[in-house]
Amino acid sequence: MKPIHIALIGDFNEKKHTHLALNTCVEHCQGKLHFPVKTSWIPTTAIPDPAELLRDYNGLWITPGSPYVNDEAVYDVIRWARESNFPLLGTCGGFQYMVVEYARNVLGITDAAHEESDPGMEQLVIAKLSCSLKGQQEEVRITDKQSWLYRVLQREVITGYFNCAYGVNPAYTDRLHQHPFVFTAFSENGAVRGLELKDHRFFEGTLFQPPLESTPEAPNPLIMNFFEHCATPVVA
Repeated sequence: MKPIHIALIGDFNEKKHTHLALNTCVEHCQGKLHFPVKTSWIPTTAIPDPAELLRDYNGLWITPGSPYVNDEAVYDVIRWARESNFPLLGTCGGFQYMVVEYARNVLGITDAAHEESDPGMEQLVIAKLSCSLKGQQEEVRITDKQSWLYRVLQREVITGYFNCAYGVNPAYTDRLHQHPFVFTAFSENGAVRGLELKDHRFFEGTLFQPPLESTPEAPNPLIMNFFEHCATPVVA
């Protein structure tokens, strides 16, 4: 059977345990899926034209590791996938950049920014968390029962595994959280932890990192489901 090919958008670093965990999670999934999965890391400096570069892939994964070497290329990829109805998953930094891209290009907050890469900007839709989640676990509540997260996990409360210090700025939550771009999961104190673009083929983001809780015996179900979505032919 022909494999699906997933582009891992990010600047791979063998010293980042989150990158190694992502690769290992893919291996876990390989043993349980009924089709082969091929993944390729694509450096952010190698994306001059998303439409040209990504036409031979079945899905995109914006990986952890922000700020990226070429932030604008990541925003371009996210926009292309959003506008082209192309499957895209964003975890940690990928989630954060999905929020900024939508704020800029759909909501008209043209100077929307990420505090880690542009701390001097005024419209910081992604800001430093009041309490760092570097290497932390946290209870996450899935509030949207029509969401991808709930459909796959069938639970209202899960444990999220994190490795980040930035998230959605609470001052922008209400402005951002408007159909079809909705926040699907929150921390106990109401901080955003998941997002989804309704009516899109697959446009999902999590601030937590699913690969960090994957094992050979129990590959992470969210990543398994992402691959299954990518393997499903588009019905015209």
